[in-house]
Amino acid sequence: DDSPSDPVDPGPLVACPRVTAEADPALPDAVPEGATSVRLCDGGADKVTPPVDALTTDVAAVVAAVNDQPLVARRCVELRVPDYQLAFGYPDGSRFVVAARFTGCAELLVGNGRRDRATPPLRAFVDRLRAQRVAATPPELSVRAGDLDCAQPSSTLPTTAADPTDLSVAVLCFGVPERPERATAVPIPAEDLTILTRSMQHDTASSAGSLGCTPPFSLREHWIVGVSAWGDPVAARRGCFGLTIEGDIEWTPRREERAIIRALVSAAR
Repeated sequence: DDSPSDPVDPGPLVACPRVTAEADPALPDAVPEGATSVRLCDGGADKVTPPVDALTTDVAAVVAAVNDQPLVARRCVELRVPDYQLAFGYPDGSRFVVAARFTGCAELLVGNGRRDRATPPLRAFVDRLRAQRVAATPPELSVRAGDLDCAQPSSTLPTTAADPTDLSVAVLCFGVPERPERATAVPIPAEDLTILTRSMQHDTASSAGSLGCTPPFSLREHWIVGVSAWGDPVAARRGCFGLTIEGDIEWTPRREERAIIRALVSAAR
């Protein structure tokens, strides 16, 4: 059941910490029970833009998703900073931080221990944050189309708090993807964006197994950048045959949506 639990007072909300890259022998090898908030934080690898909101419902499910991963005895020389962190907050104001890397070993750094598999805790957090947002009111969004940058970063983890179907304000960018700062940005009208995001939810296919989809030289093409209603930066970039929605799922617009894209590209030329 992914529905949020009844709201409770989480007390002081946890804040994101500095990067944690080493085991701490003074801490347990499992996340302590009783956490009332948890945040997804950047690990220093520039792979996640932290959501503005902390998870305060069903936090125990994220604790369990970490603690359910088996402990590993192997030790590797890690040359990378973490890909993401989860910061758990407690009613007394204390904090417990888990660092994660998508590597072949030491994927979760939990106190004095290391545990397998970085994806399940991330998925647990994202699923429950999405469920929490359904029952909550987004903050007043101050971002306008003119504020958006074709070179804006967006999370590159296997799963994120928002994807292109969540776009609330967006622009179509046209140019060479390797030089996004030179691309032309055209605001996408709100009514057109509604049509496009609705299509993104249905007119998709998997590119898994596709070969040779990366062009051998730079070409001018279009992509979409924007923000969700919660202020999450979101980008839909070129994949093998369409714009990537999540993972290997790509969007191919149909007749009405193609006409909107063509008009925007024409305006950007």
